[in-house]
Amino acid sequence: MSTRGINFLDRWMAEHLPDVMTDDPVAISDLTDQAMEAADREGVEVSEIYEEVGSVFEVIAQAMQHRDGSLADDDLTEFDLLAGRLSRETNVTEAKAHELIERFGMDWEKLLNEAHFAKELEGRLGQE
Repeated sequence: MSTRGINFLDRWMAEHLPDVMTDDPVAISDLTDQAMEAADREGVEVSEIYEEVGSVFEVIAQAMQHRDGSLADDDLTEFDLLAGRLSRETNVTEAKAHELIERFGMDWEKLLNEAHFAKELEGRLGQE
């Protein structure tokens, strides 16, 4: 698994996706091409990204359909993947990761901050 690949894609999407919702496949395809070209320029192998997400087009399409941070009913797979990643990277339980995603949406930077805060608070409460 390549955290470098998924970290690149997360960062690229945060910096380059427009703040509008769309399901236009041509626009999403163009964004996918731009992301892959940017990965190549930064020396990130496309295979590193595909190891983590399978379809970059689908990831960008989902992100573009939920620019407000909401989750659709059929997004359980992405929800579970995101919760698992948040749990692994911040050492919070998967239950806590699910709770944070439900409360704060799918904004990765916000989730990281909240998970670190929750972990720190948990540690402080455990010391009392």
